[in-house]
Amino acid sequence: KGHRMLKKYLVLVKGSPSPGQGAVAAPIGRHPKDRKRMAVVEGGRASRTLYEVTRRFNGYSEVEATLQTGRTHQIRVHFSHKGWPVVGDAIYGIRVPWLGRQFVHARTLGLRLPGSGKYVEFQAELPADLREALETVSLL
Repeated sequence: KGHRMLKKYLVLVKGSPSPGQGAVAAPIGRHPKDRKRMAVVEGGRASRTLYEVTRRFNGYSEVEATLQTGRTHQIRVHFSHKGWPVVGDAIYGIRVPWLGRQFVHARTLGLRLPGSGKYVEFQAELPADLREALETVSLL
């Protein structure tokens, strides 16, 4: 598709994804009992997330996730489904005392500019609170 965008995220998860890189391909739809939540469900919309573990800590892993589809809460739902809950995610993941929000950071966005068709990529630095969370987890 000509309108496809590149979206890469840095995510901190509880656990140690194995293998260290791969894809999660699982259909996502509304949770059958809690309609406000999303879940991996039969008959859901096709969803695919590529992942690569970039660092491992004691009980935690830093993961780069690349979206191949753009479903609501896709990374959080896919990683929770695999048993790698996102740190700080009160809905699908695990809460921790040292981070007040989910550790999902949109790191890279790439797209073709309308008109010229020129491909551009934008990088976003990790915010201070997420850098501190990585420092904390490296000391656990």
